Amino acid sequence: IPIDRQSTAKMLGFKGLVENSIDATTSRDFVAEYLANASILMTNLSRMAEDFIIWSTSEFSFIELADKFTSTSSVMPQKKNPDILELIRGKTAQVIGSQITVLTNLKGLPSGYSRDLQQIKVSIWPTSKIVISSLVVVNSLLKTMKVNEKRLRQAIESGYSISLDIAEHMVKKGVPFRTAHKIVGQLVQTSSNSKKPLTQLSASEVQNAIPNKEINAKELYKIIQSTTPESSLQSRKSQGSSGKHEQQRMIADRKRKIQAYIVGTAKRTNEVRSAIEGLEKHVKSLIKK
Repeated sequence: IPIDRQSTAKMLGFKGLVENSIDATTSRDFVAEYLANASILMTNLSRMAEDFIIWSTSEFSFIELADKFTSTSSVMPQKKNPDILELIRGKTAQVIGSQITVLTNLKGLPSGYSRDLQQIKVSIWPTSKIVISSLVVVNSLLKTMKVNEKRLRQAIESGYSISLDIAEHMVKKGVPFRTAHKIVGQLVQTSSNSKKPLTQLSASEVQNAIPNKEINAKELYKIIQSTTPESSLQSRKSQGSSGKHEQQRMIADRKRKIQAYIVGTAKRTNEVRSAIEGLEKHVKSLIKK
């Protein structure tokens, strides 16, 4: 019987064929690929959750999660447990487990169709539910999260984050980077020993950090005084950097890509819906005959 496989594919809403008949009945690559993508996505969410859990601790206090995403400790009334973030971490293991289940099922099967393949699709729906709910929750969590700007600034100032900027300014003045690296390292050590930020070092302390006179002490002192977290961010202009304009550009670019994906998904959904409607009409017409 001359089967028109293209016609069947069209009526079911597919764009093409898996031509090889053995591959068509054997392959469940699309399930494995979907679960792999879901596992990678959830792994990224899990890492984000871990960051937020650490940042919300009293030791860091960088952020504060909204009450609806936390619970109180059964013993310590002042403690907010980041339950939702911990659940996302835990659910990630379940999604990864689903992928391993599918691959383990497939690896021992012969070519062709086996009833074992029924067990594969069982993993799709719970995985989809976990991924979608996790994305919805994280979206809401980000919108309600409070950022402790004062604490973050303290961490920046005490963490010598402008050290690289000072070294780069020295390089622009003709100092070899290795030498600049050594000088800034000495400045950081002096700052740590004296229990004060780099910007509060005295001119004499700066002078002591450059015994070989590789750069004028007064010039280096001015560089240190003029270097701030704000100036550091403003100077970062390379593609993908932490500079404000680059961050804004990347956000706008990702929003455009997301919108294009939404449009593409809607188009594909309509194509499948139209194909199914056409199939139903065709079946009804055959039944009437």
